[in-house]
Amino acid sequence: MSYREQLLHQITNRIRQSLELSEILNTAVQEIQVFLKVDRVKVYRFAGDGSGEVIAESIEANRLPSLLNLRFPATDVPPEAREMFVKARQRVIVDVVAQRKTLQRLDCPNTGENLPMQDVRYATVDPCHVRYLTTMGVMASLVVPILHQRRLWGLLAIHHATPHSFTERELEIVQLLVDQLSIAIAQSDLLSQARQQAEYEATLNRVSHLLHCPLRLTEIRQGVLEAAVEALKGSGGRLYIIAEPTGEAAQLYSAGKQPLHSSIETDPAWQALTGCYASGQSHASGQSHASGQSNVRLAPQTWDYRPASVGRLFYESYSSSESQGCSVPRTYTLADLRQNPDFVSLVDQFADTKICSFLIVPLQLHQQYVGYLCIFRDSYDVEIAWAGRHDEEVRNRMPRSSFALWRELKADQAPEWSADEMKLAQAIGLHLYMAIGQKRVESMMRYHASHDGLTHLPNRLLFNEQLSLALIQAQQQDEMLGVAFLDLDRFKTINDSLGHAVGDQLLKQVSKALKQCLRHCDTIARWGGDEFTLLLPHLNSAEDITQIAQRILEKLSLPFYTEQQELYVTASLGIALYPYDGEDVETLVKNADAAMYQAKQRGKNNYQLYAEEMNTKAVRQLSLESDLRRAILHQEFSLHYQPQINLQTGQIVGVEALLRWQHPRFGFISPAEFIPLAEEIGLICTIGSWVLETACKQHQAWCAEGLLPIHVAVNLSAQQFQQTDLVNTIIQVLNTTRVKPEYLELEITESAAMQDVNFTIAVLRQLRDIGITIAIDDFGTGYSSLNAIKHFPLHVLKIDRSFVQDAVQDPSNAAIAKTIVALGKGLGLNVLAEGVETQEQLDFLRSIQCDSAQGYLFSKPLPPEEIGSLLRHKKLKCKSTRLLQSCSCLGRKAPNTKSGW
Repeated sequence: MSYREQLLHQITNRIRQSLELSEILNTAVQEIQVFLKVDRVKVYRFAGDGSGEVIAESIEANRLPSLLNLRFPATDVPPEAREMFVKARQRVIVDVVAQRKTLQRLDCPNTGENLPMQDVRYATVDPCHVRYLTTMGVMASLVVPILHQRRLWGLLAIHHATPHSFTERELEIVQLLVDQLSIAIAQSDLLSQARQQAEYEATLNRVSHLLHCPLRLTEIRQGVLEAAVEALKGSGGRLYIIAEPTGEAAQLYSAGKQPLHSSIETDPAWQALTGCYASGQSHASGQSHASGQSNVRLAPQTWDYRPASVGRLFYESYSSSESQGCSVPRTYTLADLRQNPDFVSLVDQFADTKICSFLIVPLQLHQQYVGYLCIFRDSYDVEIAWAGRHDEEVRNRMPRSSFALWRELKADQAPEWSADEMKLAQAIGLHLYMAIGQKRVESMMRYHASHDGLTHLPNRLLFNEQLSLALIQAQQQDEMLGVAFLDLDRFKTINDSLGHAVGDQLLKQVSKALKQCLRHCDTIARWGGDEFTLLLPHLNSAEDITQIAQRILEKLSLPFYTEQQELYVTASLGIALYPYDGEDVETLVKNADAAMYQAKQRGKNNYQLYAEEMNTKAVRQLSLESDLRRAILHQEFSLHYQPQINLQTGQIVGVEALLRWQHPRFGFISPAEFIPLAEEIGLICTIGSWVLETACKQHQAWCAEGLLPIHVAVNLSAQQFQQTDLVNTIIQVLNTTRVKPEYLELEITESAAMQDVNFTIAVLRQLRDIGITIAIDDFGTGYSSLNAIKHFPLHVLKIDRSFVQDAVQDPSNAAIAKTIVALGKGLGLNVLAEGVETQEQLDFLRSIQCDSAQGYLFSKPLPPEEIGSLLRHKKLKCKSTRLLQSCSCLGRKAPNTKSGW
């Protein structure tokens, strides 16, 4: 093997063995210098601005001065020379004494294809170039371009202080070595990318771990901010989260260096930069700071959660991210702000600080904005070691006269943000967005589980909890406490005659009026329909509560105005006092209800304090309990069926079996009254089994009439679902009635499913494996974990009627409905809306791509003999705006309350 081949082999092996580019470059210039017996060999690397720096050098006995680590201006290499370096891989050999240069092109500059033979050209050296090399002490030079990814990465420059020629074999070896250097550069670039990606992935893993760890929420978000500042090489940062629709104040977290004014979020220019107005936000409500400040005020807004995958985000381009709805980070410098009259006012916010650049990541997806992440960077000073002092004004006329070291100091430079850093920031932002989004969905579900969707008052669940706590306090402090039950006297007449929309508006106004009559310590809740409950603690005497009751009656005697209607309502109040009328929640509420009933009996528009003789309702309850045990034997129960409609085709896709009780003395008994009683006395499982068997028999009866099989939905009570033999009972009913499992749909409530998650999953899997369809009923009214829901083997999510009824007027309910549909779509489930009563509700459900619906807009629940004709047609004309008129034979408007049975 010749020396030349040994040299090539040696450098190639070094490239393969070493992972450090600097080591490879130093070895290459040393070996080439020895091989060619020249005075200097250097590798000259180009920067983004076109200037170059000598990063590797080998010189012979100081025959030429060292240029290592010196920078050369971009103008030292003319644009036309750079172009030919790339297009033709052109080598340039200069003989300064002869003032002649040789140009050797390895590729065709027009096509970029490799030439079979070198294109060699000779030309006279430009006098400016001669003087440039002479000043450097060079009489002969060879320059070979170093390319990487079809771009000019740098130059291999070979200098000699005396005339020197290069043989073709030497040039060939040098070119082969330069090609190996290109491979080493590519290898180093890949290694650098891998290391950087590993660091970024570690950061994202850390962020993900923080977002799902059991720390307090404020600690989690502060930790994520600090991790983002560290990973993005910032000097400080801010994480701002807008107020929630449930009323929770906006949150601000800060780390490191900050603007001068902590209330920068109130600055309209800053809001424009950060996107605070992205969803139509304005100044109004409170905001809290993680460290205790509370001086930024932004309004709460509705929020719509749309889940998105983040697994491949780090590797996607910005354009792809924007097309998927992800908001792209933006960078700004103070110089940018000074040049824009809309933002120049922000410059003062950073006066007397080192902050000169910042990155803003809007926490936003598909126009749904929840806040922003901002990372600050300080300015820095840089010293550049130039090879000679250069003057841009005279460079084109004459080269500089010396290459001696000249130091240039540049102060207050703004750090640049790389594309990879922008992608990392975007990935962190999306992780934050999704975590905040999930918290908001859970928060909204908790809020709606404990509050009335129309009036936003506490519901009976929250009221009972608050009453329990108040009773403990009253007992400890030996105080009197009052519970009042209020029922509007004329509400049903107004609701039936003027419609639900007017009735809803009236309920909202009554709620506000009632709150105005109460003390700060009092609590009001909507019990249901037109009933309200009041919790009145810290009473000195019964007179205190009667004064409040009298204020309420006087307030409600005033007219209410809605849709140009002047409305009058009165109220009946019943009052029970602790400890005289009861010492627990149930007793006090029951006795207050009994007192309210007595007030109605006495002509309404009055209040009554509880007395023991007010037991009419209790007597009725005892009678119903006795009669309920005989109702099945006496065939007093029946099933009605309400059609379920595909919103795209208008076809009937199923029916829901609803239980009815015709009492021989009391007439029709609402399921809302007797179902809780059946649960209380332990009859609900027996009744549930009867419902299941009867519905299956009716399904087969319809088939015997020649009707096509259709889904029949049957509700399972919480107690029935907890039975250990439930699955065997269902299989036995299916076998007895010969109903195929795929035509049976079982509905369980969200609260029943969450009683024992592991048990629920096990039972539902057995039912699914049989082929039965599983639905979660009244979804959104309970408090469930999204993490648990995704593990349930479900087919259908049913949106509770409370969200449907108010969705058109109430943005919060609309947001919940959208969220449930998005959740269902994300989990691959069919979404069905209950309680559809108006064309506006139907249009809204179609707009959010809800799959199916049921309600009085389509048909009321019908007895089996009447529903057959609907099943024969299988389709309702539900596209007309005159739907109610065209389908008047199918149903009528529903009352305000509806039972799941």
